[in-house]
Amino acid sequence: MVRVFNHWFSGRKAAFFVAEESVLVVSLLAGMSLGPVAHPLVTAGHGLGAACLRATIAALAFAGALYFGDLYDLRSAVRDRTDGRRLLRALGMAVATLAVAYLVLPFVLPMGWIPRRSLVLAAAGGALAVILARAAMPAVVGAPTRVLLIGTGARARQLARSIAEEADGLFEIVGCAETAPAGSPSADIDAMARRLLAEVVVVAVEDRRAGLPVDSLLVCRTRGVQVMSDSAFAEATMKRIPLDLIRPSALIFDEGFRASRVTRAVKRALDLSLGLLMLVASFPLMLFAAAAIAATDGSPVLYSQERVGRGGRSYRIWKFRTMRRDAEKGGAAWATARDGRVLPVGRILRRSRIDELPQLWNVLRGEMSFVGPRPERSIFLEELKARWPLFALRELVKPGLTGWAQLRYRYGSTPEEQAQKLEYDLYYIKNTSLFLDLVCLFHTVKIVLTGRGAR
Repeated sequence: MVRVFNHWFSGRKAAFFVAEESVLVVSLLAGMSLGPVAHPLVTAGHGLGAACLRATIAALAFAGALYFGDLYDLRSAVRDRTDGRRLLRALGMAVATLAVAYLVLPFVLPMGWIPRRSLVLAAAGGALAVILARAAMPAVVGAPTRVLLIGTGARARQLARSIAEEADGLFEIVGCAETAPAGSPSADIDAMARRLLAEVVVVAVEDRRAGLPVDSLLVCRTRGVQVMSDSAFAEATMKRIPLDLIRPSALIFDEGFRASRVTRAVKRALDLSLGLLMLVASFPLMLFAAAAIAATDGSPVLYSQERVGRGGRSYRIWKFRTMRRDAEKGGAAWATARDGRVLPVGRILRRSRIDELPQLWNVLRGEMSFVGPRPERSIFLEELKARWPLFALRELVKPGLTGWAQLRYRYGSTPEEQAQKLEYDLYYIKNTSLFLDLVCLFHTVKIVLTGRGAR
């Protein structure tokens, strides 16, 4: 586990990505060098530069196809190794992208930089490299990290279940140790960790005041074994902060839950520049959406509603109307998967996220940001805060058009699902940074293009 600009990454995933991209680029360079052998302009002086440019374009095509196919999710990649369907679809998408690039780019770049004759060699070399890298995946990723849990209660059991379901098979629980006062035989955690070859020791006891084998844990730490609390381990491996594991002391003493003035200023500048650019670029699309709504269900085409923003301040959010005009005649209700209140054109707007575009005005006004927790209505927040007081922490930052919780968890249509999303919101708020914002924006592109998660 590696922390980069407050965001946790898996070192094994990073190693696999670097290894695959290295093999891919080398294979593409080798294949590309054979394509323009007889091309006079290339041999005249553009050889190395042209080959590198073509290899870069092809590598981006293959990496993008693998990313959109979820093949950088190691769990999905391992499941796909049995039949290869997902990989074949990704390779087909990469080859199709290369075909378009090699037909269009020669009219843009100097003649000879993108010779069309190298398309077949690029596709063959790239596909072979990806297949070889995926075949060698177990050797690159290695065996799961061995984890020893200290504790056998509800916290330890819940953490073990979460690791099995969400940690991409990168971690393996090799044992659970009972807690005991220091000096008792069962308190020798270091001896147990040595016997089980544990690489990480996670403290997941119900009550730390009952006594921990501090001396033995200190020996583990000085011997190079990583010692972590259950909430910190869950945060690092699952990119969320479980409500059932978090302790008030962690919120008080741990780093996080704050952003510097420089970070806030740069984030605001990014919101303004990107908001203005998107507003101008999407204006024709918004006109088309407004016309479609007016033609199918009349006016109004916009929908305004009060939401709660940073510091608990209320503001009015703007969206394209996607539901019938009498959608809430029976009172406010959560949206569901097949909500009968949604108009046919509204489903298209929701799936493509076009209905969210008017919120760019809220971003420009400073009421929202591009990245942050989903803005909620006060009527729902009162209920959620009463059951889970940590919902108040969402008001430390501005609501966002997209966010870590929206990307990592499905649409929440019940209070319990909203509590699950809160765990991802807490991760974002605790580790907020410009880098994490860029990660969210990058993943949002895939979500929008694939239409996932919309209701």
